[in-house]
Amino acid sequence: MGETAASHGSLTVEQQATHALNRLGYGPRPGEVAKVAEVGVEKWILRQLDPRKIPDQSAETAIAAFTKLRIPSSDLVAAYQTEIRARRLVQAQQSKMDKAEGTMASAEAGVDANRKPSQERQAARLMVGETLGELMHAKLTRAVMSERQLEEVLVDFWFNHFNVDARKKLVRATISDYEQNVIRPNVWGSFRDLLGATAQSSSMLVYLDNFRSSRAYKPGELEKRMIRRAQADLLGEEVANAAPPPTRGLNENYGRELLELHTLGVEGGYTQKDVQEVARAFTGWTIEQRTGEFIFRQRQHDDGKKVILGKKFASGGGRRDGEKVLDLLAGHPATAHHLAYKLCQRFVADEPPAELVQRVAQAFLRSQGDLRTTYQALFLDPEFFDPKYYGAKSKSPFEYVASSLRATDAQLTEVVRWPGRLSLHAVEAGAVLGRGGERLAKLKRKTVLLHLVDMGQPLYGWAPPTGFSEDSTTWIGSGALVARLNFALALSAGEVPDAHIDVRHLLGDAQTDDPDGTVDAIAENLLAGGLSDSTRRILLLQGGKGVESNHAVMQPAQVVALLLGSPEFQRR
Repeated sequence: MGETAASHGSLTVEQQATHALNRLGYGPRPGEVAKVAEVGVEKWILRQLDPRKIPDQSAETAIAAFTKLRIPSSDLVAAYQTEIRARRLVQAQQSKMDKAEGTMASAEAGVDANRKPSQERQAARLMVGETLGELMHAKLTRAVMSERQLEEVLVDFWFNHFNVDARKKLVRATISDYEQNVIRPNVWGSFRDLLGATAQSSSMLVYLDNFRSSRAYKPGELEKRMIRRAQADLLGEEVANAAPPPTRGLNENYGRELLELHTLGVEGGYTQKDVQEVARAFTGWTIEQRTGEFIFRQRQHDDGKKVILGKKFASGGGRRDGEKVLDLLAGHPATAHHLAYKLCQRFVADEPPAELVQRVAQAFLRSQGDLRTTYQALFLDPEFFDPKYYGAKSKSPFEYVASSLRATDAQLTEVVRWPGRLSLHAVEAGAVLGRGGERLAKLKRKTVLLHLVDMGQPLYGWAPPTGFSEDSTTWIGSGALVARLNFALALSAGEVPDAHIDVRHLLGDAQTDDPDGTVDAIAENLLAGGLSDSTRRILLLQGGKGVESNHAVMQPAQVVALLLGSPEFQRR
């Protein structure tokens, strides 16, 4: 690769290593650029493309501590439903109390009746919330600690591509299963397998409302089914399979996003009629209410003839209608181009070169959608190391936080105590779900994930199905930079309770009475790409305090914060 880069541009081996670590991972740790350069950048990339051969014991041990991530999805769904039932019961009882003319007897009866549902609701809500909190911590832990850096970036990329929002109904109970068992196992296989896994996931079915989508009912049929379900609810019977969930017929949400976002792209050549036909093909793809598992209900399916992208679907296809649509879309040239563009936008440039996009798309098509082959075509393409793309993208908030922790060699620690009754993981999940805003705003010391919420990128809490933008310019603004600097100042000052850095270690042998030596020593660890003259001048002006023997006495913690907030560190 050294010869390729030399013939194509002017990146040194060290710059290539820096570029690879910043694009295929969450940035270098101190000394890591030299190690990758010594091993060989191409060899490092090929190793990242085969992560099962990379020992990752430290990260795996850390992840094992998040025990709630092993709770079966069906148990979390049951807990969520317990919370919802308890909430409805409390609301119903309150309504009865309001109608009881305020007598003491009715009030006392209401209090007694409310106690048990309230306790059940609190326990259920806590289980789901703490699981979401552990999922967020696991994502951060892997990004910071894992040696399988590319795998973590790809899990993030594909989750974002197939975005779901934890704030929507049942998704909060199934999202841990979605990332761990739908996205993560499929980032190295075929795109068709990944597409099919998301199409059948309860998170996606609920998030884009396909679990409600149904064939058109005959006059009066839907009303009868809704009445039957309501009666079963009132009697307390098991109603999971008694009738399909209340629905208004065909729902086009999933069909539209499947075409526009997941496969063909907005300019993929489909029509509104195709959206409707795809939605018809996926009627009956729903969930079993008790467990949240995927189920196909023939009675909800529109089994009539369909025409999608000019291809005829015979009547009577049943569940196979949806599978045939996925087959058609996964191998479509427009899908290849759309995915290639997004991959190049994530890993190369906000406006990726058309020729590179085309080469990656061709690799996708030739390999029949094999993702590992597609990645390799991108990362080993000479244009990937074109000097004009070096440091040309800005970091998203999550990339910024993770790279800050890696660059400072931060140690992630568990916060044992937290103000109030709730656990830290529940508090952090609540912040993503929009709970406890006033209380959180008053906190003087915020965890890494709470800082991330302040920066505008709450993990698993993004409503639009587009996911977080891959155009890095959307993340840079005055407010965003202030939030990042606040994090940098808190981290360097030891005010982030779950992340600790050793500033003296970053300083090395440099002396604080030598301003230039202090800045150079810390910058060498934090800025693998080097420090500009303008940033150096600012650091020397702002990083000192007092005068001693005509030299500023540098404050290492402040230098660390200023370097983390510098334009050089914001880029990747």
